[in-house]
Amino acid sequence: MAKIDIDRILKSVEDQSKGLAEQQLKQYTQQAVADVKDSLQKAKDDLKRWTEELVRGEIDRDEFESLVQGALDVNEMRALKQAGLAEAQIQSFVDGVIDIVVNAAFAAIP
Repeated sequence: MAKIDIDRILKSVEDQSKGLAEQQLKQYTQQAVADVKDSLQKAKDDLKRWTEELVRGEIDRDEFESLVQGALDVNEMRALKQAGLAEAQIQSFVDGVIDIVVNAAFAAIP
Protein backbone atom coordinates (compact mmCIF):
# COMPACT_ATOMS: atom_id res chain seq x y z
CA MET A 1 0.00 0.00 0.00
CA ALA A 2 1.28 3.45 -0.91
CA LYS A 3 2.02 5.79 1.96
CA ILE A 4 -0.42 8.67 2.34
CA ASP A 5 1.23 12.05 2.95
CA ILE A 6 -1.37 13.58 5.27
CA ASP A 7 0.68 16.75 5.75
CA ARG A 8 0.63 17.36 2.00
CA ILE A 9 -3.13 16.80 1.91
CA LEU A 10 -3.66 19.21 4.81
CA LYS A 11 -1.44 21.86 3.19
CA SER A 12 -3.44 21.57 -0.02
CA VAL A 13 -6.70 21.89 1.93
CA GLU A 14 -5.41 24.97 3.76
CA ASP A 15 -4.30 26.64 0.52
CA GLN A 16 -7.56 25.92 -1.28
CA SER A 17 -9.63 26.92 1.77
CA LYS A 18 -7.88 30.28 1.85
CA GLY A 19 -8.93 30.87 -1.74
CA LEU A 20 -12.49 29.85 -0.92
CA ALA A 21 -12.52 32.19 2.09
CA GLU A 22 -11.21 35.07 0.01
CA GLN A 23 -14.02 34.43 -2.46
CA GLN A 24 -16.90 33.81 -0.03
CA LEU A 25 -16.00 35.63 3.16
CA LYS A 26 -13.79 38.48 1.94
CA GLN A 27 -12.66 40.44 5.04
CA TYR A 28 -13.04 37.33 7.25
CA THR A 29 -10.42 35.30 5.39
CA GLN A 30 -7.96 35.36 8.28
CA GLN A 31 -10.53 34.02 10.75
CA ALA A 32 -11.67 31.37 8.26
CA VAL A 33 -8.12 30.13 7.65
CA ALA A 34 -7.48 30.00 11.40
CA ASP A 35 -10.64 27.96 11.94
CA VAL A 36 -9.78 25.56 9.12
CA LYS A 37 -6.23 25.04 10.40
CA ASP A 38 -7.51 24.41 13.91
CA SER A 39 -10.15 21.95 12.71
CA LEU A 40 -7.68 20.11 10.49
CA GLN A 41 -5.15 19.77 13.32
CA LYS A 42 -7.83 18.32 15.60
CA ALA A 43 -8.94 15.89 12.89
CA LYS A 44 -5.48 15.06 11.48
CA ASP A 45 -5.21 11.53 12.90
CA ASP A 46 -8.78 10.70 11.87
CA LEU A 47 -8.28 12.11 8.37
CA LYS A 48 -5.13 10.02 7.94
CA ARG A 49 -6.90 6.87 9.13
CA TRP A 50 -9.96 7.50 6.93
CA THR A 51 -7.80 8.19 3.87
CA GLU A 52 -5.94 4.94 4.46
CA GLU A 53 -9.28 3.13 4.77
CA LEU A 54 -10.25 4.65 1.41
CA VAL A 55 -7.06 3.30 -0.16
CA ARG A 56 -7.78 -0.17 1.21
CA GLY A 57 -11.40 -0.02 -0.01
CA GLU A 58 -12.79 -0.31 3.51
CA ILE A 59 -14.91 2.81 3.06
CA ASP A 60 -16.26 4.54 -0.03
CA ARG A 61 -16.43 8.20 -1.04
CA ASP A 62 -19.81 8.80 0.61
CA GLU A 63 -18.68 7.29 3.91
CA PHE A 64 -15.47 9.33 3.79
CA GLU A 65 -17.41 12.53 3.09
CA SER A 66 -19.79 11.80 5.97
CA LEU A 67 -16.87 11.28 8.36
CA VAL A 68 -15.25 14.53 7.20
CA GLN A 69 -18.57 16.35 7.70
CA GLY A 70 -18.67 15.15 11.27
CA ALA A 71 -15.10 16.29 11.87
CA LEU A 72 -15.48 19.74 10.28
CA ASP A 73 -18.58 20.96 12.03
CA VAL A 74 -19.95 24.50 11.85
CA ASN A 75 -19.62 24.57 15.64
CA GLU A 76 -15.83 24.33 15.26
CA MET A 77 -15.69 27.62 13.34
CA ARG A 78 -15.20 29.70 16.48
CA ALA A 79 -13.29 32.63 14.95
CA LEU A 80 -15.94 33.08 12.29
CA LYS A 81 -18.72 32.98 14.87
CA GLN A 82 -16.91 35.51 17.03
CA ALA A 83 -16.55 37.75 13.97
CA GLY A 84 -20.34 37.74 13.76
CA LEU A 85 -20.86 35.81 10.54
CA ALA A 86 -24.30 34.32 9.99
CA GLU A 87 -24.72 30.57 10.43
CA ALA A 88 -25.69 30.20 6.76
CA GLN A 89 -22.48 31.89 5.59
CA ILE A 90 -20.39 29.68 7.85
CA GLN A 91 -22.25 26.54 6.71
CA SER A 92 -21.68 27.43 3.05
CA PHE A 93 -17.96 27.85 3.73
CA VAL A 94 -17.77 24.57 5.71
CA ASP A 95 -19.52 22.73 2.87
CA GLY A 96 -16.90 24.08 0.48
CA VAL A 97 -14.08 23.02 2.80
CA ILE A 98 -15.56 19.51 3.04
CA ASP A 99 -15.52 19.26 -0.76
CA ILE A 100 -11.92 20.45 -0.76
CA VAL A 101 -10.89 17.84 1.84
CA VAL A 102 -12.61 15.01 -0.04
CA ASN A 103 -11.09 16.03 -3.37
CA ALA A 104 -7.62 16.52 -1.85
CA ALA A 105 -7.74 13.07 -0.27
CA PHE A 106 -8.77 11.42 -3.53
CA ALA A 107 -6.09 13.34 -5.42
CA ALA A 108 -3.47 11.97 -3.00
CA ILE A 109 -4.46 8.37 -3.59
CA PRO A 110 -2.15 6.78 -6.16
